[in-house]
Amino acid sequence: MGVITVENDNLQCEGTLLLPLESVLAVTSSSLLSFTLDNLIPSLVVTPHEGTPTGEEVQKYLLPGLPSHLDSSRSQITVVNSSTAGAQRGNKVYDKLLQPLLQTLHITHEYIPTSSASTISEFAASLSARESGLPHTVILLSGDTSIHELVNSLTPISSTQSVILTLIPTGSGNALMTSLSRGTITSALFALLHGRPSPLNPFYVAFPEDSKEVIPPTTHDPNGKTVALETPDSLSGARKIFALVVASWGIHAALVGDSDSPEYRKLGNDRFKKAAEENLARNVAWHGPVRYSSVLSGMEIVEGPHSYLLMTSISSLEEGFKIAPTAEPLSGKLEMVQMPFLKGEEIMRVLMLAYQNGKHIHEKEVLYKEVEDVRVTVLEEEEKMRRWCVDGRIIIVPNGATVSVHKGVENIRGWNVEIVV
Repeated sequence: MGVITVENDNLQCEGTLLLPLESVLAVTSSSLLSFTLDNLIPSLVVTPHEGTPTGEEVQKYLLPGLPSHLDSSRSQITVVNSSTAGAQRGNKVYDKLLQPLLQTLHITHEYIPTSSASTISEFAASLSARESGLPHTVILLSGDTSIHELVNSLTPISSTQSVILTLIPTGSGNALMTSLSRGTITSALFALLHGRPSPLNPFYVAFPEDSKEVIPPTTHDPNGKTVALETPDSLSGARKIFALVVASWGIHAALVGDSDSPEYRKLGNDRFKKAAEENLARNVAWHGPVRYSSVLSGMEIVEGPHSYLLMTSISSLEEGFKIAPTAEPLSGKLEMVQMPFLKGEEIMRVLMLAYQNGKHIHEKEVLYKEVEDVRVTVLEEEEKMRRWCVDGRIIIVPNGATVSVHKGVENIRGWNVEIVV
């Protein structure tokens, strides 16, 4: 065959249609890898070509060789499939798409489907013992929860090791990849083949020692439970949780916490709407001073009361919902969104503006800042009012305790963690 070109958003060879461009993953020296969105079955079209494909549109699809994170001689490659995430979507994506793709490219890998709630944390904790001298490439078929779990389960190490993450969004919540413009299977697979690793730079939340974590209900424990908060560095006195999406106190944390309770889980996906409606109808306020430092203004204090306090390093919590429109994912920068006590209908009015390209940040009720760190002293008698949400995890702090949130860091307990985008 002759030179491959792009015409009218289709890949063509000497005028003959090969594939719609939206389904193309890569053009190699001997083949074109693609898949159809309908059935996720990859097709391999052999297209030997003479010379070099022309046009800037084709150049970005060229794959002259494997990137280092997919080269088995330069990286230990593991695929971790969060089997139950997103209605078990990861199983289909691996069987019908990812595994054939890796096999076609002769990429050797270990495959780990989750078999329990601790599979990912146990895998992450085991990485320090895999001493081959090579970086670890972990391809995650999951949503935000699993990547949070993996990062926070890395154990402290004395000599630096590297973990390179590639995330294929198959969960019910994919805020991180959505903010990175990699929120679809197609775009994530394109990044897997053509992307480059960038520092993850998660921000982190430091909790007091006597904090508790709410463990959601499972099939084995339908009522859930509350346990002492433990992290891999707990012996040092710290209770540090790394966050990739959000840390919140106030109505956001309340509706996330309520929606995970046994009575709400019976409602299925409607539980989030129900939890939001009931929390907004309560018209309650959260009390305690919020101290924050910003690059431009130094330390400032908002005494409260508050309805909404949220810190994030990404722009969108879901497709179209730009809670922090100026955020720069992976930059290490941290954004804060705060609202004073407002009635439920006013909170809803303001938050709905986030769907209009983040217009809520211009409302007089909203304090929106890029911050270095935020320190919150929680002054609430009722336990439910002392709940924090960190990437979906619910943490309960003591009355009078101070929680601090800090901008992104490159090193996670001795690990250099990067993500391919």
